[in-house]
Amino acid sequence: MRRKLFLISFLMLYLAQGIYAQDRTISGTVVGKDDGLPLPGVTVSAKGSKVGTTTGASGTFRLVVPNSTTELIFSFLGYSTQTVAISTTEMKVSLAADSRQLSEVVVTGVGTATDKRKIGVDVATLSSKNFAKSVVTGSVEQALQGQIAGAVIRTGSGQPGNGASIILRGINTLGSTYPMILVDGVEVSDLNGLDPTLVERVEVVKGAAAGMLYGAQGGNGVIQVFTKKGSKGTAPTVNLSSKFSSDQIITGDNLMAKYHHYVTDAQGYILDNNGVRIARGTDGKYTEPALLSGPTILNNKPYVETVYDHLKQAYRTASTYNNNLSISGGGEKSDYSINVSRLDQQNVMNNKLARNTAGINLGVELFKNFTLRSISQAVIENENLISGNRFPLLNSYQFIDFTYRDALGNLIVQPKEENQSNSLAENDWHVRKDKSTRFVQSLNLNYKFPKFVELDYKAGLDYYALNNLDYYKNQTSTGQDLYFGTREGSYEQSNTRNTKFNSIGSVFFRTDFEKDFNSKLPITTSTQVSYDVRKEAYNYFNGKGVGLPPYPPYNINVATTKTSTGNSNEFLSYGLLFNQSIDWGTLAGISAGVRSDYSSEFGAGGKAFTFPRGTAYFNPSDLLKLSWLPQWKVRAAYGEAGIQPGRYARQVTLDAGTLGDGSYLTLPGTASNPFLRVQTSKEFEAGTDFVLTNNNKAWVNRVAITATYWKRESGDVIQAADLSPSTGYVAINDNLMSLKSKGYELSADATMLQKKNLTWNFGVRFAHSQTMVDKIANGQDVVSGNFALKAGERFGIFYGQVPLSSVDQLKPNGSRYIAAANVGDYELVNGFVTNKTTKQVVVTGSDDKKNMGDPTPKFTMSFINSFNIYQDLSLSFQFDWNYGNKVYNLTRQWLYRDQLAADFDKEVTINGQTGAFTSYYGSLYNSTNPISWFAESGSFLRLRDLSLTYNLRNALNIKWAKTVSVTASARNILTITKYSGLDPESSSTGTLDRGVDSFGFPNLKSYQFGVNIGF
Repeated sequence: MRRKLFLISFLMLYLAQGIYAQDRTISGTVVGKDDGLPLPGVTVSAKGSKVGTTTGASGTFRLVVPNSTTELIFSFLGYSTQTVAISTTEMKVSLAADSRQLSEVVVTGVGTATDKRKIGVDVATLSSKNFAKSVVTGSVEQALQGQIAGAVIRTGSGQPGNGASIILRGINTLGSTYPMILVDGVEVSDLNGLDPTLVERVEVVKGAAAGMLYGAQGGNGVIQVFTKKGSKGTAPTVNLSSKFSSDQIITGDNLMAKYHHYVTDAQGYILDNNGVRIARGTDGKYTEPALLSGPTILNNKPYVETVYDHLKQAYRTASTYNNNLSISGGGEKSDYSINVSRLDQQNVMNNKLARNTAGINLGVELFKNFTLRSISQAVIENENLISGNRFPLLNSYQFIDFTYRDALGNLIVQPKEENQSNSLAENDWHVRKDKSTRFVQSLNLNYKFPKFVELDYKAGLDYYALNNLDYYKNQTSTGQDLYFGTREGSYEQSNTRNTKFNSIGSVFFRTDFEKDFNSKLPITTSTQVSYDVRKEAYNYFNGKGVGLPPYPPYNINVATTKTSTGNSNEFLSYGLLFNQSIDWGTLAGISAGVRSDYSSEFGAGGKAFTFPRGTAYFNPSDLLKLSWLPQWKVRAAYGEAGIQPGRYARQVTLDAGTLGDGSYLTLPGTASNPFLRVQTSKEFEAGTDFVLTNNNKAWVNRVAITATYWKRESGDVIQAADLSPSTGYVAINDNLMSLKSKGYELSADATMLQKKNLTWNFGVRFAHSQTMVDKIANGQDVVSGNFALKAGERFGIFYGQVPLSSVDQLKPNGSRYIAAANVGDYELVNGFVTNKTTKQVVVTGSDDKKNMGDPTPKFTMSFINSFNIYQDLSLSFQFDWNYGNKVYNLTRQWLYRDQLAADFDKEVTINGQTGAFTSYYGSLYNSTNPISWFAESGSFLRLRDLSLTYNLRNALNIKWAKTVSVTASARNILTITKYSGLDPESSSTGTLDRGVDSFGFPNLKSYQFGVNIGF
């Protein structure tokens, strides 16, 4: 019996030991304590063992740990490491930001992943979790708006697929200001079409000291996008999101006058020039009203006729749908992230855009220390958008009904006698279809030797193909004088192909004196040598047929006249980079580098252009060791970067054409210049970064500030110089101009309030920049339309005539505008010299033009707020403030031509008489020549984003999903401005041609609702 009891006891003890030795599975979610948002990439390890994993894209983790494990350790760069006791198999952990860190490692502008505390240049970063929730159109550019100090990002139009203008630290060229764009280390053409849901974070370097690493491509700054990766050792995480947006145009003030001054009958009906009431004829045209004119005519007659709001007739409330599915995870030595999305966006005027995006990011450790990463993205886009010309809609009589259809059901093409079409009718006669395919592929091979050496190779491909179909139907049957495109119809097909290839090989040699040489000196060094090759090939072909039958099918074969055109160009550059950094722990460090580039665009063929740089930083906080100042860094940097000449600008090229049955060759209008040099930016920047803490108090317990001053000289700026016609050319490009710029930037982020169930974070972004024209060859001013470049003046000023402000004002030759004997015939009205009799304003002559203002704002500023309540409810809003710039309101000036502008309703007092005198306002029209009256303040304060997110998982006790959240958001719904047009942001976005509102497409205000589910 005792023997049996002994055996049973032994067996029970054995089984108990087996049970105790079994493993258990712990899963959970890690979020940021300040905002409650999921944190991907957090390292989760079992205390006392080697078991560990990282959180996935939605902040979730799953870890198998021994039964003996009682605590998990959570660590993440920028956050305080936290040890949490295991009390349940389903955990939720909140990590607090670590005030001792400047929050992250950066790559862009420093060459290799570097702690932000140890860099001497300003690198701005933005995590995708801080993207505005109201970014619904799949635009990374929109996500960056207002988030980066010193980055002026403007969407000049609300039309689907329209890209943004980006200017980093002012203007330093007459060409494109668009920065260099990198995706995971390889160069791509632009940000347009890149799905924000693929993005993990964005880094922006604005100065030449950081841009120098990219040589002759880095002069406009660099924006690098890092895409999301999976996490090793994690189960698949699935995230599904869907968003709906209701979009409308921003309308601003009423542009049109409520009253008129036409000839009317006794009942107030408008009469035409024959004394007959205006009416729509059988051809659909309205007769022209008889216009009263003279110094006593007032714009004060109400409309008896039915009038129409042409903007409401033209622009609808459009719908946008954006759906996204992502899956991420990883094995023991691999990780993956797969993403697919679909965007369907209606245009507020007509037609639509559809975009399909797919991406896959795969990483694998092939063997110890050797990794391979492949990132693929594909974007297929279809759109049938047409021009949406706003001019005829606004500059028309208000009694015209643009939606009227004739007996055949067609909209009237020409609703008035003037040579002006009905924009809404274009869709009946014009068909346009674009299909574009973009494929971006990058490959990264990396091997780290046990000591000292790291080898890295990156190769990237950005392939873009566009197939365009554009045809106008035969319009000879309309019976109207006007038509769209060609009256007989035309059929046009074009194909565009652009391939950009980038290959970079790097060797890094690193030392740590303490670890590698058993030294007591805390010195670390990093040496980088890189060689990169960049190639680009562009091909375009167009075939066109004119003269189509009045019935389908439509194609080039049935056209009576057929022509074709095409062009192609190629580009090649290669560069060698050497960069050396030396650090004394985290206390201080210096770096120096040089890059030499060769390019097919450089003058004189094979001469290299070399760009140097040097940086330094010092962290006084390492010496002070103050609890309230855990981080303080001062830094300075100098560097040079370049902007290359355009394609074949240094080589002789020929254009081809047909002549009868033969062909001919001809020279282009602009002569080649074999001695063109690279435009070079030489820039110095200095700044400081610091963090203040308040001993864990609830109010304002952490403030992080980054401040930078910069100064830049841009030399050898390329400008087209006029040539004598006897040379056979119109102009030649040459290095003829120099520019000087300076500015300062400030970013501040504060935890304003932090309690157990409430967190309030507040951020400010501020920037001021000024670009001056330093020198122009031969001292000649450059005047182009509304703009001028004048030595000693701001870049790209509005330049034109101005109303006289004094009766004693002199002409350029010293003579008086108004003879002394006639001074009594004039008076000042609203500050303008006005003739008392004619009631017309006196304007300076065409030879007496002045600076009318600058389209560059004096400063830009953003205010970003986010609140997290009980961790499940998040509220955020962002205001963008643009101050001190001018917008030239050409739309308003054209409305003055036909005396339709709202200003004509405003009364003025002239010679003791008060009324809405048409002569006063009509005299300011100036035949659409530039005049200061239409250079308006473009300052505005805009509610860029307003978002409310609620996580339903806890409230509804949902067990089958990790995250179930709903978001309501709005974008651009409030604008405070004195600008009299529809939208102060809706203006031209060129380098010189900036800030002109010329009947453009307004931006959109939108209201959105979204759902996000994570498994």
